[in-house]
Amino acid sequence: MGRIRAWWNRLFAADPDPVPEEPAAWIAYRLERMTPAARLRAEALRQEAAEDFGSLDKADDWLTGAIPFLGDRIPIDIMHDETGANAVMIALHNMRYGIFS
Repeated sequence: MGRIRAWWNRLFAADPDPVPEEPAAWIAYRLERMTPAARLRAEALRQEAAEDFGSLDKADDWLTGAIPFLGDRIPIDIMHDETGANAVMIALHNMRYGIFS
């Protein structure tokens, strides 16, 4: 997880606002760059993940880590459109019900 963020920060080193390292800060960084509709979807999925994992911190760790079911993509990075949000919702559903495929 840290390698991806370090790569991102190096890639955009000229950016005065580098991508944060902490999961909660990373989530806030991504949410503020989403459209209002995408932000609502992402925040709802974040709350759903928090219920599944038992805390917002654990949910944030999951949302900012590469997930094999999602093709090793980071959930918060693909939730900016409906297709990505649906993929994250399916991943959460599969975890909740023990579907490992």
